Amino acid sequence: MEGSLSTALLEDGESTRTRPGIWTRLIKFFDSEDSYEIDDTDPVPFFKLFRFASRAEVVSYSIACFINIIIGLVTPAYFYVISRLTKIYIEEKSPVGNDDFLWRVWRVASFYCIGFFLCITLEYIQHNILTWSSENIARRCRSAFVEAVLARESAQFSVSTGELSSQLSSHIDRLREGLAERIGLLVKSLSIFLSCCVISFMLDWQTALFLVWSGPIYILASWLITKLSKTATKETLKISEEANGI
Repeated sequence: MEGSLSTALLEDGESTRTRPGIWTRLIKFFDSEDSYEIDDTDPVPFFKLFRFASRAEVVSYSIACFINIIIGLVTPAYFYVISRLTKIYIEEKSPVGNDDFLWRVWRVASFYCIGFFLCITLEYIQHNILTWSSENIARRCRSAFVEAVLARESAQFSVSTGELSSQLSSHIDRLREGLAERIGLLVKSLSIFLSCCVISFMLDWQTALFLVWSGPIYILASWLITKLSKTATKETLKISEEANGI
């Protein structure tokens, strides 16, 4: 979309003070003294990341998300087939010359091979689709950023040219990673979780109850780890940008 290239990336206005949420305040003893520092960059809503995407890229993202849903539904069933194949080998006491045993193994092994090649093929397709789309979006975002910077006077910037270029590269890399890898991982993980819950309820409801609670616990633990490492990561990026700007 050509019109999206004119979207202003640098907006004038006062700096906003960011205040940690309740969980961040609970673990504030892990934070440094600059937890309440001034942040000149407002958080961007998820769907605004796609304002530099064309219609073809939006469609490709939809296709990739649909493929990830299929992968998420197939993966637990694939491991279930593996467990069934293992169970056949364990329970059979006299496999030699047993045609019924060979037939059962061949039937389950066929599903195993089909699931294996299906998952590999779908993973390859969705990875290429997300990579192609994120590269195009990142290229348009970079061009729009450069145009917005060139439209301003150099005296308005408080950082050097090298540091500004380093910040641009860092932000573009994070944007590319978020649009490519993390979107697919999020959709796939949710699909796998739902599929595992359904299969578990079909096999054993007690195991399913344990699985249902393990999902939110895993999400909470991942969120806390991200919060704990946020300060260190931010300081590392800041030092790296200053060093690259020299």
